[in-house]
Amino acid sequence: MIGALILLAAQAAPVAEASAPPPAEADPIVVIGRRLQAITVSVGQGPDGKWYCGMEETTGRLSLDKKLCKAVTKCVRKGALDDASIHACVSGTKKRLMRELERERAGR
Repeated sequence: MIGALILLAAQAAPVAEASAPPPAEADPIVVIGRRLQAITVSVGQGPDGKWYCGMEETTGRLSLDKKLCKAVTKCVRKGALDDASIHACVSGTKKRLMRELERERAGR
């Protein structure tokens, strides 16, 4: 029985043709974009008056995460207090961040 399991484990997975383009889901920009859209950011102000930002997930790019936190904090500081107004404020920022990421990738 163990031999059968080893045989099953040793079977190779089908390999895609080398000339076939990778699926869009494998594109790092698509993956990061999906992560960026799904992230929930929490912003608050401590008793000392300092602002803080927390994220339950990450885009996988620290610089992008920092920019998102900064943008959400800026929205809250300017008066966006409910989810709808924060979302409206940040949605443009998310689009801008994705354009920056795409330009950065194209420049390589």
